[in-house]
Amino acid sequence: MEVDEPLRSGKYTWRIDSFSTKKNENKFSSDAFTVGGCEWRIVIYPKGNRTGTQSHLSMYLEVADAATLPDGWCRAAKFVLTVVDQESGVGSRKIACEHRFRAGTHDWGFPQFMSLAVLHDHTKGFVVNDTVVLEVKITLHEVAPPVELTTQMSRLDSYFSCLSVYFGATGKSDLRAGSASCTRTIDLASDSPSADDIEKAKHSLKECLSDLFRLNMTDRLSSALSILSHARAGLSPDQQRSIETFKANFDEFVCDLLTFEQDNSDFELQKITCNHLYSALKKNHETQLSYKQSFDGLTEEEEELKKRLKEVCSKKVKLLSDWENLMNESEGVKSRYAIHEKKLTEAEEKKKIAEERMSRSTSAWSSLKEQFLNLSGCQVKMDEKLQAARKPALSCCTEGWHRNAVCQNLFRFRILIVWAAVLCLLFSFYLRWILLM
Repeated sequence: MEVDEPLRSGKYTWRIDSFSTKKNENKFSSDAFTVGGCEWRIVIYPKGNRTGTQSHLSMYLEVADAATLPDGWCRAAKFVLTVVDQESGVGSRKIACEHRFRAGTHDWGFPQFMSLAVLHDHTKGFVVNDTVVLEVKITLHEVAPPVELTTQMSRLDSYFSCLSVYFGATGKSDLRAGSASCTRTIDLASDSPSADDIEKAKHSLKECLSDLFRLNMTDRLSSALSILSHARAGLSPDQQRSIETFKANFDEFVCDLLTFEQDNSDFELQKITCNHLYSALKKNHETQLSYKQSFDGLTEEEEELKKRLKEVCSKKVKLLSDWENLMNESEGVKSRYAIHEKKLTEAEEKKKIAEERMSRSTSAWSSLKEQFLNLSGCQVKMDEKLQAARKPALSCCTEGWHRNAVCQNLFRFRILIVWAAVLCLLFSFYLRWILLM
């Protein structure tokens, strides 16, 4: 069992019958029992196991199969040892402990678990009908090496398979009815009985003989035998001999009958106890069948979960693979981004330089444009002045006006040609400058 698995716990009850015959023994232990797939047993020392503890009961929990476990084995467990108060249960003596069982410390407990005086105090309820009841509750925290589930299941199945032989038959024993009586000494009458007494005695004897002997018949039968044994008439010789023989053995007969009654009572008590235990055993067997069915269901569910887990793991692996591919793709994009980011920085620097040069060129262009645009404006003003001066003469000489108009148009055309030539020259200089940069 690993640490992160659910804790395994269990309880075991040990009934020690005829405790008085064992209290002088140095040490004795319970049968091995299983909790959490591990074998355990309870060990007690009725007179203590150390010097100075002879007045106390020593009790320990022991790993039963420690000698067969591999090297490095370990059982980490918390356990509670109890001497049960069989009368009320309130005064039960309990001590809890936690221990890591190993090869060198395969048993652990208490040398002075409880005082022998307290144990044998009849008012405490620890010893009832010469029986002591001990209990242990174990909770396992760690088992190394882990107990294989299949091994534990095989052990349980094997045990209950062997147990099923008890239920092959009906489980009921044939009982034979017994009779009961008590003994009483027959007082013989010294005088011969009368004929009437003899008849009554014979009638009483017949009534007793017609039924099974019971204790309440003892007085009647004793009186009848006493009377008939002294009868001189009314009985055949064989009847007289039978009466004399039975009367002589009457005390032994009653004693045997009482013994039978006692033994029969013991038998009935043992039968009731046995039937009760049989019922408990049968109930446990039926319960384990339901446990086995539940276990099979859980096994199927576990297989389905394993299948589902396998599918989930497959999806998880695929997701991780896609994730890695995405990471690799992102790394490539990241590298390309770094390269282009560097190129962008360089291009940005070139753009700034070009903007500065363009700004200077634009300034020169604007200056040139301003000069030519201002010159054209001055020419327009001069033309307006000439026109104003020539207006009086227009009416006198139309031909002269037309001549002046043609001259003005030619002058303007020449100015435009010069302006266009200058612009083309500047533009060619600008292109050459850009190419040289």
